[in-house]
Amino acid sequence: MKTHTLFMLFFCWCSFLIGQQTPISKEGASKIIHSKKEAQEKVYEFDGPDGPYIINDTLFKVNKRNLLVFENQFNSDSLPVQVSNVDEDTFHVAIQSNYKSPPTNFDMPNKMVVISDIEGKFNAFSSFLMANKVIDKNYNWIFDDGHLVLVGDFVDRGRNVTQVLWLIYKLEYQAREKGGHVHFILGNHEVLNFKGDHRYNSGKYIKVAQEISGQRDKKKAIQYMYSNRSELGKWMATKNVVEKIGDYIFVHAGLSPQLTKYKHTLDDINTNVRNFYTQKITIQDTTAQFLYGNKGPFWYRGFVMPRSNYEKINSNDLDHVLNYYEAKTIVVGHTIVSDIKKSFEGRILLIDVSHSYQKHSGKTKGVLIENGLEYKINDLGTKSLLVQ
Repeated sequence: MKTHTLFMLFFCWCSFLIGQQTPISKEGASKIIHSKKEAQEKVYEFDGPDGPYIINDTLFKVNKRNLLVFENQFNSDSLPVQVSNVDEDTFHVAIQSNYKSPPTNFDMPNKMVVISDIEGKFNAFSSFLMANKVIDKNYNWIFDDGHLVLVGDFVDRGRNVTQVLWLIYKLEYQAREKGGHVHFILGNHEVLNFKGDHRYNSGKYIKVAQEISGQRDKKKAIQYMYSNRSELGKWMATKNVVEKIGDYIFVHAGLSPQLTKYKHTLDDINTNVRNFYTQKITIQDTTAQFLYGNKGPFWYRGFVMPRSNYEKINSNDLDHVLNYYEAKTIVVGHTIVSDIKKSFEGRILLIDVSHSYQKHSGKTKGVLIENGLEYKINDLGTKSLLVQ
């Protein structure tokens, strides 16, 4: 009798779990080999909590047991996001609608925090925001009417890419409610994912993309996850690649002097680039080819170094770019430097450093611009005046 009772309890519990979340696949599941080529390909696995992914009207996520599960009914006003880290951090996000592209030009706010190239490092990103009083310990916006500027490459490489994106998504709405603003300016890695370029994706993201999309082709699978079928994809597709705030221009890589030959305003650049996030660029689209090329705003490295087909920018050409766009300083990430620093007598601000994978390490750094002064800040809350 006792054995029978235990069996019935176990059966009921399993039935309850299946009723809540339907598993799709699991780590170590057998895989049918369809060709010799596929047999030689690397087999990717899930690796800890991931997601959620909202595809059309269905929610997918990978749980702590490395099961991919889906839910057709979920609370879109308070969606839990589980971080894949030692602390098992969790926050909640409310799904928005009617995403609109932000303006290109903004007035200068009273205070502004800037960081770039987080690349899925949730520990670094969240501890940096907490240390500088942008968010509280529950991941809520406390920066009042301040602005948070994210200068591209917040995806790829790391193990908490979706969690980083959902935190930006959450803060964007909360900041707006408080009179502040989150500027999510896209970099080359966000654009690569729109195009299905999976070279820098951690294996677990290729795995989940293949499982959810039903596409074995890695490029098509990643494209699917960043398409208009995806909530995060729709949202990201509205973002800019360059913005001007006060006298500062923020762009992931830089603005080549050749760009001014196209007579584009900054708003024109955003419109032209955005039109091709998920569309193929043809040979006739010469402007788009330039903008997406190695001298475009999310690839150009000439502010820091020469490349095979161009020299490092000189002072006269930099002045030409600044005068053309009526700015005093351009802030860029993309090219790693040893420390946050000013260049060209302060006309360029270089902010891409090697952020830590750990919380409060002192190695994750950004910039605070307040009362006309620029400070280097880190994830310990340390603040020092930036000098040339």
